[in-house]
Amino acid sequence: MPPRKTRDELLDEIGELRRRLAEAMAQAATLNENKRAEIALRESEERYRRLFEDDLTGDYVSTPEGELLACNPAFVSLFGFSDRQEALQCNMASLYPSETDRTVFVNALKASGKLEYYECVRRRRDGTLIHVVENAVGVLGAEGDLQQIRGYLFDNTAHKRAEQALVEAEERYRSLIEFLPDAVLVSDGETILFANPTAARLLGAARPEELVGRSLFDFFLPDTQPEIAERTQRATADGLSGPPERRKIRRLDSRLVDVETAVTPFVFDGKACVLRVNRDITARVTAEETVLKKDREISLQLQKIEKLNAALTTLLEHRELESRQKLESVRATLEKLVLPYLDNLKTTPLDEEQRILIDVMVSNLTNIGSSFARQLSSWKTKLTPTEIQVADLLRLGRRTKEIAVLLKVSPSAVSFHRNNIRAKLALTRTSTNLVSYLRVVEESSGPSLPSPARRRLRPARKAEGPAAVARRRSRSPAGP
Repeated sequence: MPPRKTRDELLDEIGELRRRLAEAMAQAATLNENKRAEIALRESEERYRRLFEDDLTGDYVSTPEGELLACNPAFVSLFGFSDRQEALQCNMASLYPSETDRTVFVNALKASGKLEYYECVRRRRDGTLIHVVENAVGVLGAEGDLQQIRGYLFDNTAHKRAEQALVEAEERYRSLIEFLPDAVLVSDGETILFANPTAARLLGAARPEELVGRSLFDFFLPDTQPEIAERTQRATADGLSGPPERRKIRRLDSRLVDVETAVTPFVFDGKACVLRVNRDITARVTAEETVLKKDREISLQLQKIEKLNAALTTLLEHRELESRQKLESVRATLEKLVLPYLDNLKTTPLDEEQRILIDVMVSNLTNIGSSFARQLSSWKTKLTPTEIQVADLLRLGRRTKEIAVLLKVSPSAVSFHRNNIRAKLALTRTSTNLVSYLRVVEESSGPSLPSPARRRLRPARKAEGPAAVARRRSRSPAGP
């Protein structure tokens, strides 16, 4: 039986057990802390991995020499790789347009330690150049040397293309404005902010820059400035355009020019302004004034002509009246002093030829001033003297043989003259009877018309030419 331990020995054992228990508890606490730290680390790594994998920017880790250590799917897609494995096999230097671009990037990162919003150009796997914005952080060693590069790339190609398109559009617009034949002014209400070369020429400036900064109202007449200010206010405040207006403006040399101006709201350098398009219409206004002056002159001339025409008409009517009075006087004299003697002469013994000649004389004297006589006068340029005699005898109803005896020519000659008369009176290819035509001419108008009683008894008939009347009478011998 082992000897019993003393009190001191028991106390020593208890103390040792307590010490060991404390050590065990300390070790357990340390193990728990390490476990929790390990779990937290794994969770952090998982969060970082998911953030890295799901990030929309192209994230990568590489060495300064260009070896790609890690990249996310967005990086793979950005540079056109088929998968991550293919991307990790490439060197970052191959993703730059040139070695110089890579060197500039690395040196800038070494100098500052990080780069923010670094705009640059990169090369995709297929050689296509893209615009990117990059944030990069350099991981430095103990001695301050660059050991790793962590970069985050955002594809900026679409934005750059939009910017370039905007720049090109603005350049085209500026070129259009520069070469526009109309004078263009942009103002913020009163101050001129832009002028094209045409505006400089219109306003008498050597260069458009001489107009920039000047007051718009320097070029308008004082009485029009309130209206200009009101219209400018409507365009800037209310965004309202108006129809083109004509007005006069004063050049720098004080000369006035006529312009047609269109005003419209316009944004210039992000500011609400007014665009004025001015067209020089001085030549047009001068031409219009010349036309108006000519119109007034022509109107005055027409008034004078109308007065002269009225006076001439009155004079002609007076002359016509005098002519008719004289003709009536001649006819009265013939009827009283000549025709009775011819009638007495017809009662004396005469041969047939003499009788016919007297009948012709009586008929022609009776028809002095008749339409047939006037018509024969108008035909003088067409008919020969013999043809005029033949036409007169045909009108009186004389046959070809009688005419041949009276004119002492052969019947064939009379027929020849008849054909010539038809041709000259445009009756050759018509069915119009020549004798009827000549009689219609005699009866058409003039002092020798039938008596008033016969005119009243004649039925009204639509106006017809001599040829039409002659054709109608030839179809109906017993005409009216």
